[in-house]
Amino acid sequence: MTWMGAMVTLREWSRRLAGTVRRSRTDGDLEEELRFHLDLKAAETRRRGGGAEDAERAATLQAGGLAQSMEALRDQRGLRWLEDLARDVRYGYRMLVRNPVFTIISVVSLAIGIGANCAVFSFADALLLRPLPVPRPAELLVVGSTDSLSGSLVSSYRDYVDIRDVSRSFDGLLAFTTSTAAFAAEAGAAPRLSMGMLVSSNFFQVIGIEPELGRAFQPNEGEVPGRDAVAILGHDFWERRFGADRSVIGRTVHLNGIQFTIVGVAPSGFTGLAQYTRSEFYVPLMMWPRLTADPTARPLEARAFRNVTIEGRLKSRVTMSQAQAELSTIARNLEQAYPDTNRNRRLVVRTDLQNRIANAQRVATLLAMLTVLAAAVLFVACANVAGLLTSRAPLRAREIALRMSIGAGRSRVIRQLVTESMLIALHGGVLGLGVGYAAVRLFHQIQIPTDFPIVVAFELDRRALLVSLAVAVASAVLFGLAPAVTSTRAELTTVMKATDGAGSGYRRRWGRAVLVGGQVAIAVVLLVVATFVYRGFQRQLGTGPGFPTDHRLMLSLAPGQLRYSDAQARQFFERLSERAQLVPGVKVAALTRFMPMDGLPPSVTIIPEGFQFPVGKESATHASSIVDEHYFDAIGLPILKGRGFRATDSAEAPRVAVVNAVLADRYWPGQNPIGKRFRLDNSRTPWVEIVGVAKTSKYGFLIEKPMEFVYLPYRQRAPQSMFLLIESAGDPSSLAAPLTAVVNGLDANMPIANVRTMDELYRMRSVAVLGVIVTMIGAMGTMGLALAIVGLYGLVAYAASRRTKEIGIRIAIGARRSDVLRMILQQGMVLALAGLGLGLALSLGVARALARIFPGGPGGDGGTDLLTIPMVAATVLAVTLIAAFVPAHRASRINPTEALHYE
Repeated sequence: MTWMGAMVTLREWSRRLAGTVRRSRTDGDLEEELRFHLDLKAAETRRRGGGAEDAERAATLQAGGLAQSMEALRDQRGLRWLEDLARDVRYGYRMLVRNPVFTIISVVSLAIGIGANCAVFSFADALLLRPLPVPRPAELLVVGSTDSLSGSLVSSYRDYVDIRDVSRSFDGLLAFTTSTAAFAAEAGAAPRLSMGMLVSSNFFQVIGIEPELGRAFQPNEGEVPGRDAVAILGHDFWERRFGADRSVIGRTVHLNGIQFTIVGVAPSGFTGLAQYTRSEFYVPLMMWPRLTADPTARPLEARAFRNVTIEGRLKSRVTMSQAQAELSTIARNLEQAYPDTNRNRRLVVRTDLQNRIANAQRVATLLAMLTVLAAAVLFVACANVAGLLTSRAPLRAREIALRMSIGAGRSRVIRQLVTESMLIALHGGVLGLGVGYAAVRLFHQIQIPTDFPIVVAFELDRRALLVSLAVAVASAVLFGLAPAVTSTRAELTTVMKATDGAGSGYRRRWGRAVLVGGQVAIAVVLLVVATFVYRGFQRQLGTGPGFPTDHRLMLSLAPGQLRYSDAQARQFFERLSERAQLVPGVKVAALTRFMPMDGLPPSVTIIPEGFQFPVGKESATHASSIVDEHYFDAIGLPILKGRGFRATDSAEAPRVAVVNAVLADRYWPGQNPIGKRFRLDNSRTPWVEIVGVAKTSKYGFLIEKPMEFVYLPYRQRAPQSMFLLIESAGDPSSLAAPLTAVVNGLDANMPIANVRTMDELYRMRSVAVLGVIVTMIGAMGTMGLALAIVGLYGLVAYAASRRTKEIGIRIAIGARRSDVLRMILQQGMVLALAGLGLGLALSLGVARALARIFPGGPGGDGGTDLLTIPMVAATVLAVTLIAAFVPAHRASRINPTEALHYE
């Protein structure tokens, strides 16, 4: 019965839709048939002897009956609401075409507001919001260990095993870690560094992905460490490196010199679970001990080796709060069982978005600020259009009153007016996509300077289009509904008798005045933000990172990827440094574990001697790097006190370190830090003596707040991968080829990565990023001010037009034109000053918030820029004065004779 009822309903709707679409073709036949029957009835009336009066009445009834019958039959055979919508759209288009100036200003205003929101969403989507490329991404949760000092969820492999074996809340838990490896497609080929993922054997099963070719990992490939050397290739890597060869299954490749068999190819569109990394390969997590560059790390056994991400899906009917309660119990049990490695550590479950925000709070704060600014621009644009609609309301008052007087319902008129607003919004949305596209082209200037497959993909994709559509619809309701409702509330008799239309009362004028004042206030805030950020970033770009970037070349080397021992790696780097120093054009050759401005630096845990930490805290974690004795000369970073490292600071010598000035001032304020000591990692390690204090510079990003930094000597703590840093006498890029030849002379299989000048690194990591942010914020400030000017100009022009007769009378009885100019100008400037005052008051709080978002601030100390406020105030006063003066001057030139005849 239900099926039959659905079929009957479907046929009925299909018939009505067909009747609606073919109405123009069938209306003639229907009208002809009805007229035939009415003519028969009229003829019968005449045969019965009716007089002229009866004949006239019959004709009238015939016409009325024909119209009513036609309307009733149309309702029966068609979709009335669809016909009404089509009629509203046609009428709305006619009204917009009839008023081109109003239409253009409204559409362009909304295009600016919608385009700003589309651009910000595309920016936020690429940096934070884009979901993982897996089925049901919202269901994939992140589980991990954290402490009171860090928001990151990191776990060891042993943590993963304990949680996986004990938890009953999850339908499956996977583990993975990102890894780099020297990849060679065949034996004897020169390897190149590639980035991929080491994953648990259930990885593809839990995320719900099937390989495009071959198979996923089998359960037994996650049981025995180092046994199953199999690999699944990333789809893009397979196309790029193997030419999309479908016979690749079963072939062998080499990772860090170990032979792996290809068993599958990931599907197109799946790039892994890391937000920006496009994984080139996937291998079992059990292969970690053989692939790691540090054979002493014991990644599958050490509980303190926390470098694993755990994700999973909840079982049906299990909530996140229930899973969190279970994880808290597991964490307490682990703390009791392993107090040395799990003390004060909690287990937490988060959504993927929550985890991203926790790991990138500065980015999330920046995006929140940009979203608020874009919303403010949209509000100003909507206020503009609402003001224009309000200005047109008196001109359309008679039209609306006439339609309501002949039977149109209030809701029907409101629907017509909202349809017109929707047409404006949709056209503004389409034009706004052009603004969004221009912004995405601007975002493409942001590039990550690395040879690894790390990409921030800025796209104007389907999600951005849907957001733009939603913003357009919301803006139509925001600016169109209130004027539409207000327009239908007027007294019909009053409107029809009025000479200039109803609705020009005190309340309406003040309502629009408040809107314009709000526009000016928001424009002031936008300009303060734009000026603050622009001046602050320009100041930071002017001071630079704290060291010279010209005449410097860098390249990255990782002997550990080729299974070098610590002694072999140390010997390789020493020979490399010696030979690089002999290359013509090289002034200084140095080794460093971390290059400033190339991402976040590594960290070390220190315990300063004699320093009292707060209760419950025993140590501190700070940024660090491992450098050789030539580094400070090569980077151009001066030693303020003491000395730098020496070749005699060897493994047999006492442990030494160089710290920056910020760290020295934190732990030994007002004292000489030379000779002070700290321990590394824990209280059982040897003391490390401070032998020098280096100048504080920028390390991760140009606008970071000053951070503590520790330098450790390469000869006492040699890592498996290092950067070779060269200071050149001439063009540094010309040294890339001879230095590559030096590396190949030492080991032809050694992969070389990230060969670039420091100028290029600094430009890509700082100048381009800050340039995009400044351009975005500056554009929104400019757009907000332009829209506010249009709003103020429209209000003053509208007010002057409503007072045309009054102005004519004033001039006729002796008022000077300067008096009229001052009268009209005063109205606009009062609104401008009120909006300016409110905007400046709000801007003080905004400036303090910006100082927290960008800790460097315009003065480099996070303080408030005292010049920003007066600069913005002067600019706003100047442009608003011009916006109010133009219509005021036009009003003062009114001809009294023409004005007295104006209606």
